[in-house]
Amino acid sequence: MPLPGTRVIPPGWSDHHRPTATATMTATCTITRPSGPGATDGNGDYTPATPDTIYTGLCRVTPRTTDERLLLAGENQVTARRYAVAITHDAPEILVGDSVNVTTAVDPGLVGLSLRVLDVRYASEQWQRDLYTEEIEGVSA
Repeated sequence: MPLPGTRVIPPGWSDHHRPTATATMTATCTITRPSGPGATDGNGDYTPATPDTIYTGLCRVTPRTTDERLLLAGENQVTARRYAVAITHDAPEILVGDSVNVTTAVDPGLVGLSLRVLDVRYASEQWQRDLYTEEIEGVSA
């Protein structure tokens, strides 16, 4: 228990540790959001709306292997993989349903990975913004 008039976590704690969290982000990501509902032309062909870019910058992508599962999509078996994605603490608001695309990474297997945001994790002491995402292999996004 702290002494009266003192805090367990001192002022500036997050500011002090954010550079360390950011230094662990060795990939870059672009996060986009649909700008509208899209449109159907005279032939009945649907064209999705051009997405708005919400964030472009550093990120850390970590697989959550305990959350991997097999699904059936029609007659096809697909693998749903989940990833924890961390971005800088001062990034704009990210929403469930936004798309995360890995643009560069130390591991070349991550480059081009396309993910959908399932959850945004918030905390009172925040060093980074944590996103819980999913990729479904075998199904185009």
